[in-house]
Amino acid sequence: MRNNLEKISTIEQQIEKLKEKQKVLEQQMQQNIGQEVLRAWNIDSEQEAIEWIHQLADQVNEEPKKAEHHEEPAQLTEWDHHEQQTE
Repeated sequence: MRNNLEKISTIEQQIEKLKEKQKVLEQQMQQNIGQEVLRAWNIDSEQEAIEWIHQLADQVNEEPKKAEHHEEPAQLTEWDHHEQQTE
C-alpha cells in the first residue's frame, strides 16, 4: 500500500513539472511570435502593433462565406497603405 502511495506521489510531481514546463514553453512561443510580428511588420511601437492586430483579427476571423467571395476588407487596404509607407 505504501509503495502505491509513493508511486502516486511521484506521478503527481511529474505531472506538476510537466505543467510548469508547458507553461514556460507557451510563454516562450508567445514571445517569439510577438518578436516576429514586430520584425515582419516593421513596427516599433507596442501600441501600433496592438492596433494592427485588432484590425486584422476581424479579417482573420471573418465568416467562411466572406472568404469565399474574396472580399477585401478595409483593414487590408489600411495595411497595404502602411506597408507602402514603410518601404
